[in-house]
Amino acid sequence: RGGGGDVAKPFQFLNLGVLAYTGQSKALAQIEAGKSKFEQTGTIGWIAWRAVYLSKQVSARNQFMVAFDWLKTYIFGRDLTRF
Repeated sequence: RGGGGDVAKPFQFLNLGVLAYTGQSKALAQIEAGKSKFEQTGTIGWIAWRAVYLSKQVSARNQFMVAFDWLKTYIFGRDLTRF
């Protein structure tokens, strides 16, 4: 852009894996760390999905709020208007 002969570095994509929530406490987890690969489906994949989701939250406050919301949903269900 500057015309000063600067060359942009080539793009490199770092694949950390794939996480997909499929519903009813089931998920698919394909996580790559270096040369090792972790692949799970079902409940174990769902636990891995939740663990990664919590760990990627920006702050401890957000981690607490998300975990609390999950607990509240587990106890009371999604629709609180029935109470």
